[in-house]
Amino acid sequence: MTSQRNHTPARLLIATAILGTSVALTVPAPASAATSTVYAQTRPTPARQAPMAGTRMRPAQAGSVISSRRVADLTAQQVAAELQGKVESDQVRHGVTAYQVVYRTTNSAGEPTTASQFLVLPKTFGRRLPTVAWLHGTIAYRKDTASENPGSSDRLAAYLLASTGRAVSAPDYVGLGAGEGFHPYGDPRATVAATVDGLRAARAFAHRNGRELDREVQVSGFSQGGPATMLVGRALQEEDADQYFRIGALAPVAGPFHLSAFEAAAADDKIDKSGLYLAYFATAWNKTYGL
Repeated sequence: MTSQRNHTPARLLIATAILGTSVALTVPAPASAATSTVYAQTRPTPARQAPMAGTRMRPAQAGSVISSRRVADLTAQQVAAELQGKVESDQVRHGVTAYQVVYRTTNSAGEPTTASQFLVLPKTFGRRLPTVAWLHGTIAYRKDTASENPGSSDRLAAYLLASTGRAVSAPDYVGLGAGEGFHPYGDPRATVAATVDGLRAARAFAHRNGRELDREVQVSGFSQGGPATMLVGRALQEEDADQYFRIGALAPVAGPFHLSAFEAAAADDKIDKSGLYLAYFATAWNKTYGL
């Protein structure tokens, strides 16, 4: 649940997460090997649960692109230079072009709003691209997201994954980046909406630029993005959250997967920066749910 205002620890943690995620999404492990990646096609079909409120009743314009601007255009050598000393760059194969894309989505109440994402496309000749959604960890300041902050460690994650030939959609989530309103920290409904609608916007944007995104999407995230990864995976696989995209693989990394136990440990000062997380949850969830 790393706050990105404390850059050095966040980068050390994210570098480890990125390395594991890159390998997991690049090289499928044998079925008998221990791995953090969950391949949806090999899982037994679970009992169908009631869909999360609003995942099937999406506004017609959800995922439509409002605006875009190019924020980076890098060769493979420049990508490697960006990663140098922070993340292992042996996987870099291609240059990348990155954009901030603002799109329509819904908030935790299911009401229309806007969100932004960091969208990175590889400089490859192929028209069709493997698709990755990268979900970031805790960010308290809205301008620290990948689409706004050139020094964001999540930019490094997106650059690394895109440089292997993938399209990367890295949503800022609702209420962060260039989006409207406040951030409903950890709220499942807004998290799924911003991610799925971000993928829709990425697909539309890529199509306008002569590229097509694979329908089987690989989802990974660090810290707050860990449980977000699992929420999005469930929504795509079990709840038919989108007519086009389906889950291909999951790689949730270092997240608070048992939230009540995490917050209890934070209340007992057993978690680093526990005051930040408790205050963030309390204020955001009070606005969201009226605690």
